[in-house]
Amino acid sequence: MAQNRCELLTITDPTHILYVSDYSFVPAKALQKVYENLIKSIDDNERLSPYKEQILSGNAMALFGLKDSSSDMSIPEPQCKKLPMAEDGIVRLSRIEVYPQYLDEYMKMATEVGATSLRTEPGVLTMYAVADKNNPCLITILETYVSQDAYKSHIASPHFQKYKQGTLHMVKSLELCDQNPLNPDSKIINKIK
Repeated sequence: MAQNRCELLTITDPTHILYVSDYSFVPAKALQKVYENLIKSIDDNERLSPYKEQILSGNAMALFGLKDSSSDMSIPEPQCKKLPMAEDGIVRLSRIEVYPQYLDEYMKMATEVGATSLRTEPGVLTMYAVADKNNPCLITILETYVSQDAYKSHIASPHFQKYKQGTLHMVKSLELCDQNPLNPDSKIINKIK
């Protein structure tokens, strides 16, 4: 909690905090500027950005009972700082066909492992999963890892092992297709809320 307070002080110091009772005395343009600066400061701070909605309106909505504090109010774990791509980095398309009777369960597990990997593994840069429009059982995942070691660490992680062991019976086929970026200067920034 103390860390979060310190983070908030990167936006402003206690002598410049506006209270609700002060709003009526602040010119609209000045108040708009304060709000814009607050949004920019939150967006620019990787530790605060996952809490943006909570900071801007979520706490007040819950406080005044305008929104159930248990729905959509869970605070996401912040995404870890990512490492730069190394010479032996991996760009991969994983093509997966899921048995139809397991599709919903598979989607839940795949979404969970992707989000956890992005939030907790500095060597996992991208986990972007899509389903074919005509056949949702065909899943393609764009995965990027900073290095071979990052990939090995990823597949040894408890969250990946839980996913792998839990979905073995759901997967009809799996094809791992390593790719070469056409433009090595192009970067994908994959953030998770």
